[in-house]
Amino acid sequence: MTPPDHPPPPAARRIIVTGCDHAYFELVAELIASIRDHADTTIGVIDCGMTVAQRERLGAQGVLVLAPHIPDYAPRRALAKRPSLAINISKLWLDQMLPDFDLILWLDADTWVQDGQALERMFEAAMSRTLAIVPEIGAKRADLLGVRWLCPGWMQIRSFLYKNATRARLPFAIRRRIGAKPLLNAGVFCLHRHAPIWTVLRQWQALILPRRHMAFTQDQLCMALAVYIDGQPVTFLDNSHNYIGPWLLDEATGMLANLFFPHAPVGIVHMASQKAMRNALENTLAIPTVQGGTVAVNLRYGGMRALSGRGG
Repeated sequence: MTPPDHPPPPAARRIIVTGCDHAYFELVAELIASIRDHADTTIGVIDCGMTVAQRERLGAQGVLVLAPHIPDYAPRRALAKRPSLAINISKLWLDQMLPDFDLILWLDADTWVQDGQALERMFEAAMSRTLAIVPEIGAKRADLLGVRWLCPGWMQIRSFLYKNATRARLPFAIRRRIGAKPLLNAGVFCLHRHAPIWTVLRQWQALILPRRHMAFTQDQLCMALAVYIDGQPVTFLDNSHNYIGPWLLDEATGMLANLFFPHAPVGIVHMASQKAMRNALENTLAIPTVQGGTVAVNLRYGGMRALSGRGG
């Protein structure tokens, strides 16, 4: 048998990274617990405002606490007001921040792992040194183009990428090319440290980041530009690897299920736009079940454990 071009690295060369400030710490603690339910992988957390006690708690658990990477062109005033913006900026520098690791998997603080196979597939997809990421298409994005009809024969594109490329003052030729493309959700992605896209991402970041109000969204825009404009290699994974809804519970398994038949368990849960539930476990959302009922749940790892009777 011919050996693979890129043999799998040992587990010690893989890392899962996230980031938080003090307000998001409990979410990160739940994310770490969910990872360790399924994988013995090194975990790192970018510190953008944790307390001393929180950092010590992570250290006691064997978690690497990382300082953010803030390039010279970063908007200092915006970072002074909102230090957690450094997390999104640092995403595009992880290869340089983590030279001891080959495969780097990013998970936002408001994600958690329900099925460990999703982690393995993310790592496997990145082995070929392509960007492993989930495009926002499918049931959650039925209005993918974000079209607004102004009058018969005239419409306005309102997609995330088009709006953010406009805010970044990119040329219309670029906005037109990416405006109807699916968003590449930067909340979950995996890259090899030697993937060629890293330098391209930072070239776009250096252009976009100094512009007003772009610090929070520049990571997703840079990824889209690197893939759709520069043709950097990408491997798309299905929405189970970064699931943002619509929400469905399988009462037979007690697990969140994919809306699409046969309703397989969601791999990585992403609580984007779920501020109330992120803030407190007692806040719930009524969601349908595979069996035809409705149940009130908190989508956090802690909320799902409480629902199944495993919470503590």
